[in-house]
Amino acid sequence: MATRKKILWLASWYPNKYDRFDGDFIQRHAKAAALFDDIHVIFVKQSAGQLHAETESNISEGLSEQILYLPKHTTSFGKIQNYLQWKRHFKKVIEDYFKGGLPHLVHVHVPWKAGLIALWLKKKHRLPFIVTEHWGIYNNIADDNIQTKSFFQKRLLKKIFKEAKSFISVSKFLGEGVNKTLLKKPFTVVPNVVDTTLFSADAGKYRRFTFLHVSNMVPLKNVEGIIHAFYQFLIAAGADAQLILIGNRDNGYHQLAESLGLLNRSVFFRGEVPYEEVAREMQHSHVFVLNSNIENSPCVIGEALCCGLPVITTKVGGIPELVNDQNCLLVNANDNTGLTKAMLQVHQQYYQFNPFQTASSAKQKFSYLSIGRELHDLY
Repeated sequence: MATRKKILWLASWYPNKYDRFDGDFIQRHAKAAALFDDIHVIFVKQSAGQLHAETESNISEGLSEQILYLPKHTTSFGKIQNYLQWKRHFKKVIEDYFKGGLPHLVHVHVPWKAGLIALWLKKKHRLPFIVTEHWGIYNNIADDNIQTKSFFQKRLLKKIFKEAKSFISVSKFLGEGVNKTLLKKPFTVVPNVVDTTLFSADAGKYRRFTFLHVSNMVPLKNVEGIIHAFYQFLIAAGADAQLILIGNRDNGYHQLAESLGLLNRSVFFRGEVPYEEVAREMQHSHVFVLNSNIENSPCVIGEALCCGLPVITTKVGGIPELVNDQNCLLVNANDNTGLTKAMLQVHQQYYQFNPFQTASSAKQKFSYLSIGRELHDLY
């Protein structure tokens, strides 16, 4: 293995005291990279609840994280004030970090808007930078897509990608989306990381056959379709089964489950739970279900596979890149009938799946060690 390099990470999203899940997948990438290189992450968070500038520092082996919290202005000129404040403080934190010597390379995660700082570093210090894109806006399906962005923002995004030495995407789908909607640029796929110390196969299952869904439950996740399909599954299968849903509580979904006579009988809402509890629920469940209308490279599928779960999901976005015929049943988006049929099939054929083989294969693809080695080779 080559000598460890000093890499500065500029993150547009990162877990923080206001949102512990904001860019948690970026933090897992950082932990993976830190196995082989010395990673320093800088993230600036602005919040209306922040009264004054405050710095949070975390240091572990190979990884140091520096999170700067700043007040967020809400006046009519707030956007301009916030941007100028963000840029000034971001640059100062970096210059202070450089007192210990320049890094070999800058790695931007989510180019808007941390990539603007990378452009400044390239011009002032001649530091090359690479970008990893995680933001799933490069399509015409998501409401918040690239076409909704201003001409000014799109122009700057193009400049960031163009000036970057390399482009990493977490899925082929996302990389191709950037090429179709923004600019042509070769890319390398490095998938999201799974903490395989938490997410691993376990023989201890719930007594009832259990379908599990984990998401933020926004409309694009089509949780309503999962509940309807599960209701039809119960009628057709006559099975003693349950559906557990983890994520943001939504009274509409509760009301739907209650109207079908399923709430707290066959359908259970857990709300938002710690990462460790998500892993335990996956280990105790039998099948993972994701019914999204669009996805990039959902971490939960890799996590479910590392727990040895067969997956039922929609064939949209980057999902087909993560699965195969041995561990997944793919259905069309917005197809409740197809989803019910898949639930029936996996219930009938469950013992044909090999959970420990599924988990072993997934670990080789998504583990900290595997992703860390890929990033080190790219550096």
